Parts: sequence; C-alpha cells; structure tokens
Amino acid sequence: MTSKNLEANSNYPTNIVPQTKEHLHTLQVLKKLKNKPITGSSDEELLLRVQNLEQISFFSGFLPIRKGSKAPMVSTWGNEYLSLEKALSYDPVALAVFSPYFLILDYDAESALDFVVERGIDFTLSTWHIRRTDKLWRFKQVFLVTDEMLDELPNRSIKRTTDYLDSGLDVFCSKKSYILFDGEHEDGEGRYYSPGGLDVCDLQYAPTEVWNLVKEIAELNALEVSSTKTYSNTKTKKLNPCPICGRNKRLWCFENDNGLIHCMNGQSFSAEKEHGQLKIGDVLSNGYALVAQISTCNTFAIHKPRVRKELKPRRSITIRRTINVRR
Repeated sequence: MTSKNLEANSNYPTNIVPQTKEHLHTLQVLKKLKNKPITGSSDEELLLRVQNLEQISFFSGFLPIRKGSKAPMVSTWGNEYLSLEKALSYDPVALAVFSPYFLILDYDAESALDFVVERGIDFTLSTWHIRRTDKLWRFKQVFLVTDEMLDELPNRSIKRTTDYLDSGLDVFCSKKSYILFDGEHEDGEGRYYSPGGLDVCDLQYAPTEVWNLVKEIAELNALEVSSTKTYSNTKTKKLNPCPICGRNKRLWCFENDNGLIHCMNGQSFSAEKEHGQLKIGDVLSNGYALVAQISTCNTFAIHKPRVRKELKPRRSITIRRTINVRR
C-alpha cells in the first residue's frame, strides 16, 4: 500500500460514517481475532467503534501493536498508511494511529494538569480522550490541526516533546509520533479506552491556548538548535530561584555554563512581570542585561560595560634624512 495523498482536513466529518459492507466485513475480521484490540461489549458497540474510526482513515494510518510492547508490528509505518482492516489482520493486542494532522497532549503526571491550567488550557475540553482502565489520571487529549496551522511551524511539525519544562506533560504534533488508543497496555494490567462523548467522533480542532503552547515549543526548539550550534559543549542547570523573575516553583528557567540565563515567560513569573517592559540592551539592577528575546523566553547575560582605553599621547619623532651628494 502506498502513502496516502493527505489533503487539508477542513471538511472533517462530524457525523458517523454510514454503515457499509466494508464495516461489516471489518467487524467479522475483528470477531475472529484471538486478541481483542478494539473495546466493545457487543457486536453493536464494536460496529459503532469501527464506523467511528473510519472517520479518520482518510488522513491517518493505523498500526498493529505487539504484545508486551508499544512497538508496531510493521517496520515501514512512517511511509505506509495501513487501513483499519489491514492493521487488524496482524492480530494485534492493541492499535495505534498516526497522522500529521493530530496534536496530542499527554498527561503523564498530575502536575501536568496544574501546568495546563496555568496556561489557560482546559484539560476537560470535549475532544478525543484516550484513557487507561488502571490509571485514570493518565490520559491523552487529541486535537485536529489544519494545513494553515502547520504552515506556522518549521517543517510543519514539532520535535517530540516529553515532560515539557518538567511539567509531566508530553506534546506531539508530527506524523513521526503515533498514539495507542485501544487494546491492551504493554504491562498487561490495563486497557486503553475512550469514554462516551469523548471518542474519536468527538474530535475538535485545537483551541488557541493549545496551539499557542505548540508554537512556544517550536520557538524553544529553534532556540535550542541555535544555542547548540553556538555553544556546542555547554551544560545547563535549573535556577531556584531565577535571579531574573524570581521563579521558585516549576523550575523552567535555566542557566548555561557559559553564563547565559534563559528566563521563561509564564502566567505567574516572567522577566517583564518583575521588571516591566524590556528591550534588548536593557540592564537590570542586578547587573544582568537582556541579550535575546522571543515570545516565550528572555535571555540574559552579565552586563560588561565597555571600558574605553585612554590613548597615550604620541611622542614627537624627529626624522633625520641623510643626503648623499656625488662629487
């Protein structure tokens, strides 16, 4: 199967795809499997689940997941978009999906909930939620993004971001990242599922607050690349408190061993909340000067005033010229 030619999904369907013979055939394939990669207590529930998943098949690919692992049972998944039926033919214990049009917030710790609330993000917002039966506080929110939104990002994606700023939040927006959404967890103790009203058919486009977070990550990725090129051998340490904004919790601000301080902008702490509006070149009372500025971060260095060297007075030099005269 060749890669699909994905187009803008601005006409994403909001109703269940009508039942077809293909859906019924997929249901029969599913019922014959040894494993149960799709959750449903009856044929009607399983058929409804198949119909719901078919809504995203025109811009995403499905992946079969092997037992005791999160790894796909196919090695060419990045270039090949499997249909739901094809993925089921591997008799997987779980299913995953990937698409360049998915944006995922993965809440891996309770601190992630506090983090997004501070950013004005509603973690209860109705969209596709993927949860686990054994750890209810760990879940994923899946949103849709448009081509116009992706055009705002370098390479139309962001680097896979885990534990963003030590918040416990993972953020994915790339076709190189897949998400497990149904079936058995790798430890065998729980299953993935989506509650009613928060299923794949309830997918919504990413709200402004969520998309601003993604653009912030893209800017920080660019900053890291720039810093790596300039200071390839530097190490960083988190600041507690930050000498610029005073941040003493959720330690996001950090210092390179070259002396540069990267002060992150947040709802509670930021350089401009502490010192007022700043522009590059401004020197704070503690001796730090603003040397770089993006929407998410202000970079400071110790101010080193230029010392003008006094010029020593020139000594007058007498030049004696010798003239040779021929006789």
